[in-house]
Amino acid sequence: MLTWTLPGCNGSKAFVKRAGKMEEAGLMDQAANLYYTAVVKKPTNIDAMVGLKRTGQIVLGQHIASFDEAVAYNQRETALDAWHRAEAWDSKLEAVGVDLAFPEAKRATYESVKNAFLDASYRQANILLEQEMFDEALLEFDAILELDATYQDAPALRNVAFCEPRYRRGVASQEGERFREAHKEFADITATDAGYKDASERLAQVLEDGRFTVALVEFKNGSSRLNLEVKIQTLVEQALMSSDDPFLRVVDRESLALILQEQSMGLSGLTSGGDVEIGNILGAKALLKATITTCDHRQSRLSKSYQTGYEQYKVERVNEEGKKYTETKYRQVQYREFVQDASVDIACTFKFISTTTGEVVASNTLYGRASDNIRYIEYDGVTSKFYLGGNSGAQTGSAARAERDRLLNGRRAIRGADALTDEAGQLLANQMQTAVESELLTLVP
Repeated sequence: MLTWTLPGCNGSKAFVKRAGKMEEAGLMDQAANLYYTAVVKKPTNIDAMVGLKRTGQIVLGQHIASFDEAVAYNQRETALDAWHRAEAWDSKLEAVGVDLAFPEAKRATYESVKNAFLDASYRQANILLEQEMFDEALLEFDAILELDATYQDAPALRNVAFCEPRYRRGVASQEGERFREAHKEFADITATDAGYKDASERLAQVLEDGRFTVALVEFKNGSSRLNLEVKIQTLVEQALMSSDDPFLRVVDRESLALILQEQSMGLSGLTSGGDVEIGNILGAKALLKATITTCDHRQSRLSKSYQTGYEQYKVERVNEEGKKYTETKYRQVQYREFVQDASVDIACTFKFISTTTGEVVASNTLYGRASDNIRYIEYDGVTSKFYLGGNSGAQTGSAARAERDRLLNGRRAIRGADALTDEAGQLLANQMQTAVESELLTLVP
């Protein structure tokens, strides 16, 4: 009974019934919205359509009445809001096939009110702009442009109201070498008006002045896995190059090799020099060094065990009246279950060294871990008649059947050491990226 009753309570007819009660009580707005829901649920419900047209027209009339009253009292903004609500309501009902009688004869009055509002708001916005009350002026211009996106020179003046205070703050931050603050202000300006004063040039200069170049050198491998340092350095390089920090620059491996070639230095010559000298050669403000201390790969043997399940079968019976019927029964059967686990754990110690002072700015040991496991079953009989077992016997419910199918079709091959190493290495690279970005927030104010 519960299954039959609930859909009825939320069906189109139920909403029509509730809407009728609201209409009888004079609550037209609530009634119209209930009729609307009924129509959305079932567009062919004639009673819902008729009720929505009847109450919807009344609601539209209420919005127009509010418009007329506001016009009479010279409340322009209130009048415009009422008109826009009326238009939105008319469009909403038109979208579900209900056409209301919209009072188009009053549109001339609306246009007159709108023009008067735009004229008054434009004059007020200009006064605020002249007084350098930028935030207040911006609100006025936004209200104007919402009504008319091309009204006089409001778009250009709106840009001034938005950009000028940001430009001033950006210049002050730039002169105070607060590069991140300056970057935000100039970036906001150029996103709105790329040609505003010299904001684009200043943005480029801020990025240049605050640029922090990092070189990845001396990644060493202390683990038994060959060439792991190359993989980790590549992943870290890619992570840093994809950083959202606008001031971070990375000396990539190709550029590093080219610089060393130009300086007639090999990697041994580079790493044997002082960090300050290396920074000068590479044009880097910091060096990132790292040592992989461990890389442990563990993989268990594929474990097989025999479990008890159930197979469905039919038994023909005869009732007391002598009629035959079929009874479903279950007998115990054995199936095979396979389980295997694998994991890779990598530990890496890094140093972030300032080439200005030669000091270690940050040092930490990071850990990356990736794991995998497989579990699947095999059954030699008819799988559609096979069920997993539980405390109460055969598990025949939908969730149990889904679990059975998942195990029967489960992945047979566990992920290899290379794939797990890549995943663990990526986690390490992401952590190193976060650590470097955190340090840059202090190093680049």
